[in-house]
Amino acid sequence: MLKGKVQMDNEVQTKLRWDQDALEDCSPEDRVWGWSVRASEVLHHDKDKLEDECLLKMLCQGLLDKQAGAPAWSENSEVKHGVRFVLSMIVRVLQRCFKMDEKVQLP
Repeated sequence: MLKGKVQMDNEVQTKLRWDQDALEDCSPEDRVWGWSVRASEVLHHDKDKLEDECLLKMLCQGLLDKQAGAPAWSENSEVKHGVRFVLSMIVRVLQRCFKMDEKVQLP
């Protein structure tokens, strides 16, 4: 993951921007990359809520670029962008599910 590379401030305004920014001022490719970074951070912070190590690894593998020593992806960049776009949407939906779980759980 991108541990330590992206930091959220504790201020409410910064967190809201991080969570709600649609990255409208970016190119489509940069938006997909930005959403992938945000999704990676969400997975890092909420991995205990997911309770499924296999799903977590699958999401992370699809979101992140290969690292040194990792197997190379044979797909072209359009396929990578499509995969990252879909996985970012999935993480966004998971984030909403986590929020709903917190609201409906009894103390």
